[in-house]
Amino acid sequence: MRHMRTAAIAAIAILAASCGWKRTAVPIIADTGSEALLVGQWSGEYGSRDTGRSGSITFDMASEKDTAYCDIVMVPKVNAFQTGGPDRPNGSVIVPEALAQPLKIRFIRLGEGRVSGTLDPYIDPECNCRVTTTFQGKITTPNTIEGTYTTRGAGIQTSSGTWKVNRQRTSASTR
Repeated sequence: MRHMRTAAIAAIAILAASCGWKRTAVPIIADTGSEALLVGQWSGEYGSRDTGRSGSITFDMASEKDTAYCDIVMVPKVNAFQTGGPDRPNGSVIVPEALAQPLKIRFIRLGEGRVSGTLDPYIDPECNCRVTTTFQGKITTPNTIEGTYTTRGAGIQTSSGTWKVNRQRTSASTR
């Protein structure tokens, strides 16, 4: 299952690059000097037991900037169903419910070792309705940030999940 998710994320990255998808510049609102805590290249994952969805997060911030470049890719829940037949009586087929989609962060607030922010509203693949997601986290080590997120929308039950990113490199290239 993990290999399938990794393959889907890689396919999206290739497709996005070939279509000219540009990383979104995200403003950082920070206490004086605290933006230095985010300098570098970060990557990680998020997931929700409530929805069964997960995805990848990448985050780059060049030194002495008030802007980061972020990508979040939502990978939809995957359904599997049994197929029958004389040659494969226990065969199964895995079908994704919807295509993965990139999500954009509206802003990030940073201070006192904590980070929070909001995603731009997007269409939830299960209810086909507009939702908003807020997130909060804590810098747990100099190279790890982890936290929770909450998604709300009209006509759907509020859902939540967890996320975690790790710094891959301490310096990010200027965009």
